[in-house]
Amino acid sequence: MAYEVRAGQGSAFVNRNKTEDWHAPYQGEVMLPDGSIHYLDIKPAITKAGDPWFAIKIGKQKQPKQDSPYEQVKPPTTSPSFVSNDEDLPF
Repeated sequence: MAYEVRAGQGSAFVNRNKTEDWHAPYQGEVMLPDGSIHYLDIKPAITKAGDPWFAIKIGKQKQPKQDSPYEQVKPPTTSPSFVSNDEDLPF
């Protein structure tokens, strides 16, 4: 059975692209109750008392992935230069 994201749930994994200290060590995505999927950053930290906690940031909405590059091609928005009109035909 495939993994299915549900509203109010998400997942995060180790950020293998982390190059700066301010980058989140964990990144992922979360689905909000309205069904939109957003980026997710998680930073573990420790309080002054020594207790662990997590700083969580929900980022911008992710754009849906295109399955095929052929689906990205949009049809022309202008009308074709040749328009057939039955009145112009001689027969």
